[in-house]
Amino acid sequence: MDRIDVFRIIHKYIPPDSPTYPLYVIHCMLVAQRAVEIGQRLGLAAERVAFLEEAAMLHDIGIVATNTPSLFCTGTLPYLMHTVEGAKMLAAEGLPLHARVAERHANVTQADILERNLPLPARDMTCETEEEEIISFADCFYSKVPDNLWHEKSLTDIRRSFGRYGVRKQAIIEEWIERFYAKSD
Repeated sequence: MDRIDVFRIIHKYIPPDSPTYPLYVIHCMLVAQRAVEIGQRLGLAAERVAFLEEAAMLHDIGIVATNTPSLFCTGTLPYLMHTVEGAKMLAAEGLPLHARVAERHANVTQADILERNLPLPARDMTCETEEEEIISFADCFYSKVPDNLWHEKSLTDIRRSFGRYGVRKQAIIEEWIERFYAKSD
């Protein structure tokens, strides 16, 4: 598997001198580090671990299309649409598997979208592959918000956050903790 130049893609959408850039890169590097550690601990093949690193570095690229002042993003879309927009961007870059991670890392069902009136297309966007699940799980630990950028969330905080979204989300996070969380994390 040929490695992709993730920074070429990041720089295309987020200029290195923008205030969004350090927030994005630090967040994604933390997510990528955790995802790679999980992949290695699970004994995934080297090409799957490399994919985890690449996809984690690109999973939030769609934030630039959102109107999220706390991240210095001045687009027009609601924050949650970063998943769909990121998928479009990565598909346009010829990266369909990376695009799936971007679209699915929020792990929302069509029912979630309809019941909670989320600003997303009404379709299933749940994680389907182990790589998608690992990146979604790793993403739970870190924020892009400047005041919390370097703060790693505790399992208690993550469980509380998922618990707000019902029994299904709570069951998913418990399964992921069992599968992906090492006591040394």
